[in-house]
Amino acid sequence: MNSTTCHLDRPLPTRPVAQLWHAIASRWSAHLEAARKAQEFNFVEDLSAETLRDIGAPDQLISRAVVRQESQQHRLLELRQWRGG
Repeated sequence: MNSTTCHLDRPLPTRPVAQLWHAIASRWSAHLEAARKAQEFNFVEDLSAETLRDIGAPDQLISRAVVRQESQQHRLLELRQWRGG
């Protein structure tokens, strides 16, 4: 029978723990940065197409703004018709 003895008086290896902590911290930092960029982009998407043109936004972003505005107008029109007004 083979038995393994565990010596609890030995300290845990600190290098692997430090590497793990660094990896976790690095991924968390990357997550926070991505969330910040997404929030900034969402803010820009809320601007009107005219404003985006004025500030020199890319055509793709302006197109999305136009589609979003038309979609919102369509939903409001449908809601008004549904409510009978």
